[in-house]
Amino acid sequence: MTANKLSGSAWAWLVLIGCIGFYSIPTGIIANTSGIFVAPVMDQFGWSQTDTTMYRTIQPIVSAITAPIAGKLLEKYNPRWILAVVSAAFGLASLASAYATELWQWNLYGVVFGITAGFFMYLAAPVLINIWFKKGSGIAVSIAAATLSLLAAVASPVGQGLIDAYGWQTARAALSIFTTVLSVVLTVAFVRKSPSVMGVLPFGADQVYEEGEDISAMEQDGATMEQAKKSPALYTLILVAGIFCMCAAFFQQIPAFCSHGALGAGVGATAVSIIMVGGIVGKLLLGALNDKIGITWTGLIATLGGAIGLVLAWVAGSNVMVFYAGMVIFGFGYAGLTVIAPMLARASFGPRNYSQIYSWVSTGIFISTAISFTVYGLIYDNTGSYDLCFVVAIALYVIAAILIPFTIRRANVLWKNKSK
Repeated sequence: MTANKLSGSAWAWLVLIGCIGFYSIPTGIIANTSGIFVAPVMDQFGWSQTDTTMYRTIQPIVSAITAPIAGKLLEKYNPRWILAVVSAAFGLASLASAYATELWQWNLYGVVFGITAGFFMYLAAPVLINIWFKKGSGIAVSIAAATLSLLAAVASPVGQGLIDAYGWQTARAALSIFTTVLSVVLTVAFVRKSPSVMGVLPFGADQVYEEGEDISAMEQDGATMEQAKKSPALYTLILVAGIFCMCAAFFQQIPAFCSHGALGAGVGATAVSIIMVGGIVGKLLLGALNDKIGITWTGLIATLGGAIGLVLAWVAGSNVMVFYAGMVIFGFGYAGLTVIAPMLARASFGPRNYSQIYSWVSTGIFISTAISFTVYGLIYDNTGSYDLCFVVAIALYVIAAILIPFTIRRANVLWKNKSK
């Protein structure tokens, strides 16, 4: 029997394109532009903002319930077809919402959005990248996340232009059709279950295999789901991901903070753009750093960057340049949700049951999404100030910085010592 070396597969990068198809495109173009449709829908039907946006409250609750089921299905069955169906369902539901005239129809859309997002929004892309990339997984995750942000930055003004020219229904229908077709095509064309199914090694793998040897063995390294459930590391991992979500959601409070203070609404609007740009750069840098120096130091850079950025913004007063500098640095913390959380799960528990483990993390992220705006809103309503909001977000980043190394150490004990 001759030995042959199966080098890093080009299929891994094609699978990444598939991830951009089912994750970056629908999330960036549809989910992240939902805000531009609120005012025209309210104006046409005379609904309150609370009623109009209720579907966005329903969505993360449904997604939190769906994510653990999605994790099991993605692990057991072929994600290519599961995600193709999910992409089609989300796109067609978004298209149907363009013609929704009753609140119950929008709320039903929120349920469909929630079920499908339980698969595509936080879970499936990290799962597939974890399987396909032995090395370079950090930059792969960051490319998918940065592409999402770029698409959102482009889709928002394009969508607003379509609304101004043709009305919100035509604009939403056009974006939905474009998203559905592109998402489904890329998913079917490029998503594949695993390297072992394709008969190749993950990208960056350098092992030598004898002909006929089971390549899937290298996908079985790591802790089992049962081991993870019994370890505090799983729950601190979920907490860290939830913290990144809570802190990332804080950027939505920045415009109001500026408009109620010395900086003014114009500075607040510019700050949002700075955070978005900083987030794109931050995602790429954090992904590259993860591959170079590991998740522990990269996680500390993200958490401390987020905390320092918020401190600078909080104490800036009327100094616009200090405030903007804080927003740039905060971008690293903002980027941590889509880069640090999946990489921390991989470094902690390994690839063996990554899909099921990260589905629990996704549930925590969705729950944090559902409560974050309420928490910040209640703080402001009861104190009349955003000071305590800053304190909470900064403290959460510090807690995350402490929990990241703890999570890795406690989780690695479950499997790394036993595999040596």
